[in-house]
Amino acid sequence: MMLAFYSRFGELAFKETRSVTIPAGNPVPADDYGFLEYYCTDENCDCHRVIIRVVGRLSGDKVWATISYGWKSAAFYRKWSPGVDYAGEWIRPTLDPLNPQSEHAEDFLAFFGQMIQDKTYVDRLKRHYKMFRNSQSQPRRVSAKRLTSMHE
Repeated sequence: MMLAFYSRFGELAFKETRSVTIPAGNPVPADDYGFLEYYCTDENCDCHRVIIRVVGRLSGDKVWATISYGWKSAAFYRKWSPGVDYAGEWIRPTLDPLNPQSEHAEDFLAFFGQMIQDKTYVDRLKRHYKMFRNSQSQPRRVSAKRLTSMHE
């Protein structure tokens, strides 16, 4: 199961989410598009991958593209997922075949391909991955106020 980075790190996620603004007059509808990060919630999974869901500010819940990206070597993914013929492809961004895509998904895949040319952005994805994984193994803290309301 994948969970949005913002669900655990709201303020930081919204501050550090990459976006692109498409002006009117392009094949992709004019809007501000966020590239939201999703990470695996399986504590036994150490895939070093992110799923990016592209959403528009003006288009409600529509997912414009779902992109899978891993930053480890092809050998790592082949070993991590033996028997999967395409595991070595996880080192480059691809449209995730199991998730929603729009008629403009290839355009967003191209934008993402440009974004990951920025080492700072890839390092940020890796840092977010580590933060997300570390947050899974730590016990959830419940505030005293919430505990009180739960028992009323």
